[in-house]
Amino acid sequence: MATGKKALDIFTPTTGKKAKLGVEVPERIEGRPRAAEPYQKVTVTLFDRQILHLDKAALVIRERTGQAVSRAELIRAILDKAAGELKPESPDFDRNVRGLFPILTKGTDE
Repeated sequence: MATGKKALDIFTPTTGKKAKLGVEVPERIEGRPRAAEPYQKVTVTLFDRQILHLDKAALVIRERTGQAVSRAELIRAILDKAAGELKPESPDFDRNVRGLFPILTKGTDE
């Protein structure tokens, strides 16, 4: 039984208006979404206790807000917060650095 269509007709691109389904579908994102600012990928090694702290913090954030937060997002947020205290032009810069790195205070008269 013939349908009246030939093989070439089946593979011909559809033309004309697309039917509205009544459902709005967001545009598909391919690959990683663009960041708001330029970035570089960095690999660091953390101690197990630091990873555990990040994971616990992410879990509590998810429990309390319903938002999933990745380790990378937490690390970026912590760095942004710490950057406010590590401005080289700040009068407290040296004190703040010594607070972060106690080994730097060895051999000083403070």
